[in-house]
Amino acid sequence: MTRRIQGIALTFLLSANMASGVFAEGIGGLSQAIDTPRAVSGVADDLTITFDYRADYRALSFGLQPSDRFEVGISFPTYDEGSASSSGNELSFGLRFLDEGIYLPALTVGVVGFGSDDRGSGEYVLASKTIGPVQASVGLGWGRYAQEIAQDRGQDDRVIRTDHLFAGDAEPFANILWDTGLNGLIAATEYSGLGGPEADDTLAVSLSFELLEGLTVTGLVNNQGDGGLRLVFAANPTRPFVQTDIGRGPHPYVENTDARAVQPPQTEEQVFAVLKERLEKEDIAIRRFSITGDTIDVTASSGIDAVYARIVGRVARVLSAVAPANITTFRVTQNTGAFDSNVVVLDRAGLDQAVGAPNASELAWDATSFEASPLHRPAALGERTFQPNFSYGFEPTFKADFITSDTLQLTGTFNATARYTFSPQTFVAGTIGYRFLNQWTQQDPPEEPQPRSDFTSYAPDVPFLESLIVRHRFRIAPAVYSRVSAGLFERAYGGVSGEMLWRDPEQNFALGLEATYVQKRAYEGLFGFEDADATTLIGSVYANIGQSGDFVILDAGQHLAGDFAVGLTVGRNYRNGWRIAASTGWSEKRDSALQFGAEIAIPLSWTSASGGNGTTNLSVGGQSGDFGSRVSGTGTLYDELRASDKRRIEDGFGEFWN
Repeated sequence: MTRRIQGIALTFLLSANMASGVFAEGIGGLSQAIDTPRAVSGVADDLTITFDYRADYRALSFGLQPSDRFEVGISFPTYDEGSASSSGNELSFGLRFLDEGIYLPALTVGVVGFGSDDRGSGEYVLASKTIGPVQASVGLGWGRYAQEIAQDRGQDDRVIRTDHLFAGDAEPFANILWDTGLNGLIAATEYSGLGGPEADDTLAVSLSFELLEGLTVTGLVNNQGDGGLRLVFAANPTRPFVQTDIGRGPHPYVENTDARAVQPPQTEEQVFAVLKERLEKEDIAIRRFSITGDTIDVTASSGIDAVYARIVGRVARVLSAVAPANITTFRVTQNTGAFDSNVVVLDRAGLDQAVGAPNASELAWDATSFEASPLHRPAALGERTFQPNFSYGFEPTFKADFITSDTLQLTGTFNATARYTFSPQTFVAGTIGYRFLNQWTQQDPPEEPQPRSDFTSYAPDVPFLESLIVRHRFRIAPAVYSRVSAGLFERAYGGVSGEMLWRDPEQNFALGLEATYVQKRAYEGLFGFEDADATTLIGSVYANIGQSGDFVILDAGQHLAGDFAVGLTVGRNYRNGWRIAASTGWSEKRDSALQFGAEIAIPLSWTSASGGNGTTNLSVGGQSGDFGSRVSGTGTLYDELRASDKRRIEDGFGEFWN
């Protein structure tokens, strides 16, 4: 309950603070004091999302540390200039190339807005030293740190230049951060040689307070007449944030020795009863159990644990203690709700050899194989007749895009979803949405409806019917999954959609094909349609690469504008349910790449109408034009099956014995 209340509180804090309209200028997603840089000081995989607003400036920034000493920032600033405005996309880098010593400072170099002629581009070098709760930095800056509006920097006729880097006028800066030790209260002050309308140099002070774990609000003032707020969400996806402490397993592993062979075996019912009782204490549900010959077959799931390798390990440990000695194989089936998606096959003798070894997780993985679940299985213990049920959920989504504004403007939408599930494979669901943050000015509908660029013709500032669909999922072969959806998929389109996905559990890739026929929804009213339709046919390759949850998705085919387009998404799935991805694309009707996009999915189960490990999404950029755009809301199968990928389970096998 506490997690749910904090999640809801976070939603309203975000909406209240981001609507204030007065935030202080940031620096491209890199580490900063107030408006001047500080040393790269986080750890690998640290993530920050920063919202900066003031009367004539606003920006959404992402910061990510691939390593302890290197950080990457992506920022989307907008500058208001009288009745006009300008915006840009900034890619920034910071590198701590010398660590702090007992007497020597750390040295950091950074480039903000690399390859960009945006006014926010600049470079810096700084030295920093930490003494107890105080960190002090001094440095020299170029570009934005030396000019009120940086000029002649970055791009020249679409050619990236580097001759301007660390060149031209430079100004000094200095800052001090003090961790007061009072419940997350941090004070900062800084000096910059960059002048403004009120003084030749700039002095600023700020106070930061951590409202919730990972959520910090900062207020500041300076001698140039500026004052505002900054909201920062910080976390590390490799560390638990919203997921509860899973704790230790229910039972130690018991090796299958010769002495056990002479003991009287327990019956199938007895083994099932002990297994169910012990695992229920770990919030692991056993939905099917059978003993056939030398094999135990179990279907197991958890409502709170996103690491399926850990679930499998805990099932195996209990079975090792209660399974008869003649059992040589444990088969643990993974279920996604609509599908039995995997069978994780464990060799009992291989697990016995792993016990006590320094590389126990590696040996356990060597004792593991994967199979597709059969289409039909005989009746077993623990199976229940499915009961139709009704559920609901509330989901805030945050997005910064160009769909309803010429500038990258942060928007917030609150969705209320209701769902009636007829069977594990079939449900009907509807979503009512309301955009509570940054409405748009409604435009007259065009003479001919457009795929995306006419979105502002829909009425703003009113609750709207986002979707109303029926969806049925089924398998036509052990490794072939299918889906049929019909209804209103999103605010702009409704129709029918079908999909097939080939996915072999032993492989690290899957192939999908989606065909959709849709009609443009009416600009006014809930259920009407415009006289415009479209057919899409899109093939997809889903590939897991590396050993850290990295993935690549390649889409190609006919899109909404009738154009042939290719989309590329690269990202990482984290073991605790986080997902970070970036995407772009190309269309045959565009000479340049389509708009860059990014997405972060954060696991907050209270947002999901289906319960369990639901997510709240924050996305930036993405498809806003007419070309290279596809229908959303159809319910692509891979979104449901991604957690069952062999590589996803392998990435979590370090938790097998926990």
